[in-house]
Amino acid sequence: MKPTRLFALIILCAFSLAACDKGLRGLSNQELVAKNDACVMGNPTAPGKVTACENIKKECERRRKDGNYAC
Repeated sequence: MKPTRLFALIILCAFSLAACDKGLRGLSNQELVAKNDACVMGNPTAPGKVTACENIKKECERRRKDGNYAC
């Protein structure tokens, strides 16, 4: 793979992950809890799933700081 294509792919992935984090704020507590439970029970190993679960965990922590103890 050419270095410019690799760089473009890395940048695209970074923006995609940043966008996913913003989308979690729109989830209801029930949806977030369900996703969090799936992460805990599934114990993912695929890099994409691990990143998604980390973002879900961060959103739970963000809500907890605001006094919302949903998960």
